[in-house]
Amino acid sequence: MVNNIYSYQMISIKKILFIPLLIFCLSLHAQNNYYISNSSGSDSNKGYKSKPWKSLNQISKQKLKPGDTVFFKRGDTFKGHFVLNGSGSPSKPIVITAYGGGNKPIISGEVGDSGGGDFREAVYVNNQDNMIFDGLEIQNNRTTQRDGVGSTQSFGINIYNTSRQTMDNFIFRNMTFKKVYALSYVNPVNQNAFNKFEVTAIRFSSGWNKANINNVLVENCFFTDLQRIGVHIKHAKGNNGHDNRQTNFIFRNNEFYQIGGTCILPSRTRNCLIEYNIFNQPGAKTNAKMIGRGSAVWNWHSVNTMVQYNQCIGIRGVLDSHGIHIDHHNVDTVVQYNYMEDCEGGFVEILAGNERAIYRFNISRNDGWRDNPNWKNSNHTLWINNLINRKSAPISKDSYIYNNTVILDRKEKPYQTSIDLKGSGTRLFNNLFFAINGSGIGNKQMVLQDPLLLMTHNYFYGDISEGFVSKDQNKKAVYQLSDGIEGEINNLQQLSNAGIPFKNKFDHPRFPVDASFIFSTVEAIPTQDIFGQSIATDIAPNIGANNAKTMGISLGDSKVSIENPLAVGTIKLAGVKSAYKYLLTDIIGRVQQEGDIDQTHSQIILEKDLVPGLYTLIISKDSRTFSGKLVLTH
Repeated sequence: MVNNIYSYQMISIKKILFIPLLIFCLSLHAQNNYYISNSSGSDSNKGYKSKPWKSLNQISKQKLKPGDTVFFKRGDTFKGHFVLNGSGSPSKPIVITAYGGGNKPIISGEVGDSGGGDFREAVYVNNQDNMIFDGLEIQNNRTTQRDGVGSTQSFGINIYNTSRQTMDNFIFRNMTFKKVYALSYVNPVNQNAFNKFEVTAIRFSSGWNKANINNVLVENCFFTDLQRIGVHIKHAKGNNGHDNRQTNFIFRNNEFYQIGGTCILPSRTRNCLIEYNIFNQPGAKTNAKMIGRGSAVWNWHSVNTMVQYNQCIGIRGVLDSHGIHIDHHNVDTVVQYNYMEDCEGGFVEILAGNERAIYRFNISRNDGWRDNPNWKNSNHTLWINNLINRKSAPISKDSYIYNNTVILDRKEKPYQTSIDLKGSGTRLFNNLFFAINGSGIGNKQMVLQDPLLLMTHNYFYGDISEGFVSKDQNKKAVYQLSDGIEGEINNLQQLSNAGIPFKNKFDHPRFPVDASFIFSTVEAIPTQDIFGQSIATDIAPNIGANNAKTMGISLGDSKVSIENPLAVGTIKLAGVKSAYKYLLTDIIGRVQQEGDIDQTHSQIILEKDLVPGLYTLIISKDSRTFSGKLVLTH
């Protein structure tokens, strides 16, 4: 049985409600408290709360023991190099946190020429483990060269294993990561330079033939203004006969906003769960040094990766830059229950050498509009590739793309997408493809090279490649055009019970939840759709991501229902017979809009600054509450 700090606080895995209890328990175990204040401290002090130390250098010299807590004063900025000296234990982790009032304390590796040049990272953890980081802000905007540090490197927190002993148990909670930049910039078109450009807010890595990093939780953190990556997990491999993968990583309830590259990049991982995160404008280019290329999430040479209940909005980049893409040589990757909108590259991207790459119960809206004159099929609705660095590579086997809803409906700048599938045993079924207002799916380029392709029971509405439609064994195609999704996609009654049942060759691929405790709340076989509607295995499902059997989504037993679960600008409610208070909460659980509804005011007008994505509508009356899920956009 794995020893880990989650075993006594499974709340971090399951329920946020018990966090105060966890903090209380940790305080009981604390052996020593150390306080650091740049504004009022002195390194000649004892490190007490009344007489804090001043510098990162001083706390880095202190040998930390299990149960110790390090407090940085809120409102202060600490520049230098914080090197963690000592490990905690599974029952007594070392806690790095804050005290006092005001903004989060800032730890930065920027020291300038007078300090010998900016450090590679602000916080360094080498061969130490069992730690909790809580309530800090980490920066590292490098502008001056330091001997021994490459100009293309910069990290916020660098967790590095150069030993033969596994580093266990790290929690990052309520953290902010911003302004992490290297000295230089590379062109994202240059694939070799791009791959070597290591600028990351949190980096987990192991050296060649070295042990792995195990049991990591990143939750309720905010990432913004990063030159490239939010979190990068990697292992240098080895020839020691071991798996050489980082294991058991959870990313939950985090927000990434305007970062230059990818938000989360699991490379050589085994067992990774990415859920309930907001990925808002990855691949951003808000300044000249930002890379400006990146899918929200992509994995590489990884096993057992579950990506669910996330939203990917406004992704940009000259290459890749799909909502969530599955890179080379992964096994058992599931992308489900996600909402993606305005992702420049496209919707589905599965590269070479994958086994059981799965996209199901996702909603994609206006993805795949990139126009690259040097690459005809640079924008895809569906893409399964068989190349690595433009050379032939093993094809991906047994890919599943089913029960997704794909919408192209923007009223300005219509575009055509590509469909390019080169795999083996691909299953493509029960999807809704919907293209109107001058945009089309598969008309730019359409290639299907899979002798074992199983394609059936898809619904095609609007301008869809006839060559693509003709491959469907039991298709439903409607070529008439409409004015928009509000009048059509929420009212396509033909979708109900029109899919092929999940049996035999079209059965759900089973996700190996028993591989790790981190999947304790994940279903091996899905029993619901993106809106929480039940999926039965013995009757025909709907086509698309919505499996509601009646028009609309019911809010519990209130008799109120959402008529348009994919709501554009306005939520339309039916069955409102009395007055209710309402809340709209985002995928992280934060209230984004609230108000009142009644029989004469049963529509909710969405505020213009509401970020598109997955939301929960909660209505309440007389101490009773009812809720339902929906997608909101503009």
